[in-house]
Amino acid sequence: MSDVRHFDFCAVGAGSAGYNAAVEARALGKSAALVDSTGELAGLCILRGCMPSKALLRSADVAHIVETAPQVGIMPNGLRADVHALIARKRRIIKSFADERVEGINAFPLFRGAPRFESPGTLLVGEQSISADVFLISTGSLINVPQISGLAETGYLTSDEVLDAASLPQSIVVLGGGAVACELSQYYGRLGVRTTVLQRSHTLLSSEDAEVGEAVRMAFEKENIAVITAVHIDRVERAGNKKRVIAEVDGDTAVYEADEIFVALGRRPNVDGFCFDRAGIDFDHHGVKVDDYLLTSNPHVYAAGDVTGMSRELVHLAVYEGKLAVRNAFMPHQRKAVDYALHGARAIFTEPQVAVAGKNERECQRQGLACVSAAYPFHDHGKAIIANLTEGFVKMLAAPDGRILGVTYVGAEASDLIQEAVALLYFGATVQDVLEMPHLHPTMAEILSYPAEMLAARVGAPN
Repeated sequence: MSDVRHFDFCAVGAGSAGYNAAVEARALGKSAALVDSTGELAGLCILRGCMPSKALLRSADVAHIVETAPQVGIMPNGLRADVHALIARKRRIIKSFADERVEGINAFPLFRGAPRFESPGTLLVGEQSISADVFLISTGSLINVPQISGLAETGYLTSDEVLDAASLPQSIVVLGGGAVACELSQYYGRLGVRTTVLQRSHTLLSSEDAEVGEAVRMAFEKENIAVITAVHIDRVERAGNKKRVIAEVDGDTAVYEADEIFVALGRRPNVDGFCFDRAGIDFDHHGVKVDDYLLTSNPHVYAAGDVTGMSRELVHLAVYEGKLAVRNAFMPHQRKAVDYALHGARAIFTEPQVAVAGKNERECQRQGLACVSAAYPFHDHGKAIIANLTEGFVKMLAAPDGRILGVTYVGAEASDLIQEAVALLYFGATVQDVLEMPHLHPTMAEILSYPAEMLAARVGAPN
């Protein structure tokens, strides 16, 4: 075994949390190292998450625009999806992103192999021992595949396979109704695959307010994507050349057959095999345990990103947590607790898109916060009508004194429109502030002024 290499900071996992944490440590004048497995470098978002999925969704969106062009007086001369070409485009784009990130990673001492802790302050990577004043656990997450009878024997796809498949099945059953399930279900449906979504909860996107999932379901069904909710899956089996899901729906047995099954039931923290117990780090299958400052039970080890299991699996959260952990570790007199009030803003790239900033009504109810809400539909909004993008609504929540608590968009361009809501929340704006701000006409952005106007008539002025 070689001599122990010592660093001020070492991130175990070179994805978005670990890499950005190392960049932050270096900016503070600290020596920093990265540790990662022998797989591809660049992180989940670039390789198998945000960026490849959005590249494919863009292709499916364009196909839908062509298909619906007659609605705005344009008659296309046929439509054919060249899946090989769209996958090749995706690979070119992702390679350029990955190459740039790998270049950044390689600017640090990088140790490849299966890392495991030897002691509270020492990590072993292959034959190399590494010690550090501060470690960051940023090992990310893994696709969650539940124990369903017959699933392994029958075979299935995960998002990893879907994002790189150069051919499409004629039909597919999707298990799950979260963000990944919804986005890639619409990708399949818009490219001509007969798609059926089976969701355990009573609505799609069940962590959001109920009307959000209902709006997405209605849009899916208009595109002939079948959505079945409140499903209890019993087993999976082969049926000749098909795959069959046997489930219980409303107390009755239901059978769903397709060429392929796509398992999209979330991800789980990647905590196995790192010998965290040797380092005195508390963890379980829900993730590495951290306090409000992202510190683990080991006073020299922090954790950030998906591995904590304590926040939504969003790359901007991983970056935020990684940087915050470093600042808390090396600037203890200025340390800050993790705050998801704004960093928890999120977007789902279905059509209609979904985007949320601040609180939704479910969170207000759970926290006992008094709030009033108002919603305005896209189908009554001028720019949306002109653009033929009339699905969905925008909803604003306000405290009784008029301060904005949260905004939810379900509609066209929601992922971009939400940034105005983030700014309003950041500056503690009121509904009256929205009315006093100029909004260009005709734009999608001006739709936010309508729920603000309704709320302004119902709430008081802040002190």
